[in-house]
Amino acid sequence: MEKVIEVRDLSKQYKTVTAVNKVSFDVYKGEIFSLVGPNGAGKTTTVEILECLRTPTAGSATVLGFDVVKEDKEIKKRIGVMPQDFNAFERLTVKENVELIARIYREPVDMSPILEELGVWEVRNRRFEALSGGMKRRVGISMALISNPELLFLDEPTTGLDPQARRETWEVINRLKKMGKTVVLTSHYMEEVQHLSDRAAIIIGGSVIAIGTVQSLVTDYGGGIRVRIMNGDKKVEDTLANVTNQISREDGITATFQTRQQAGRALSLLYQLGDHYQIDIVEPDMDEVFARLAGGRVNERGEFI
Repeated sequence: MEKVIEVRDLSKQYKTVTAVNKVSFDVYKGEIFSLVGPNGAGKTTTVEILECLRTPTAGSATVLGFDVVKEDKEIKKRIGVMPQDFNAFERLTVKENVELIARIYREPVDMSPILEELGVWEVRNRRFEALSGGMKRRVGISMALISNPELLFLDEPTTGLDPQARRETWEVINRLKKMGKTVVLTSHYMEEVQHLSDRAAIIIGGSVIAIGTVQSLVTDYGGGIRVRIMNGDKKVEDTLANVTNQISREDGITATFQTRQQAGRALSLLYQLGDHYQIDIVEPDMDEVFARLAGGRVNERGEFI
């Protein structure tokens, strides 16, 4: 797989504050890669270094084969960016805003296919100020695409959106991958990361504490698949004891398994006992992964709790 970003021991120091602390990761062509963590974790600082907006204190990083310090102009020609605080000219129409950005580039692409692909074409003549929050984010992504970049950075693209608008934005981001784009995403929404990402890096206090595919993170750190029997009895407990030694007796009887195959075998044995048991299957997710690794969770506002 072709690497489009290589980061090695990247650090950023502000006087007594270390915003990024020896971060290392790779991003591969055509994938959606996420940096996930609470506000202040170092996500935005990291991507701003990769966007050549900030200079690292130590370490190295290349984007599309170019050094972020020595070859920043080459990088800026080839990337698209939608910052966390994205906004546009309120009194201009969608089309006028996109055209304004297009004039910056020598060879911008035709905006019509982009607006159509992202579901913006029908509102192209509306003023930006009249759009919903979700549609404004679509416009922001459209503006980032007008230079036909190889790589896009989307910093907290769904912050502040309602659940419906957030899911619609996820659909747009997934379309970017189908368009052949590589996407670097920052987010504090665990469900978003799990839904969109090929791979993710969990970052806390400026340091990456885990990295891998979403499935590998869930498998390695999610705590396993839990089979809970609310009205379990001694017969159930003895049956489960034959297939796992991870059994708890809080809130019914709960057995934990590392793989779906193991959980499936246990369910088969339980069903042989009869169909009167109340069985609940709880699969781990990125929220559980983060809680186990970081020792806490992130709320809707991105705060670590």
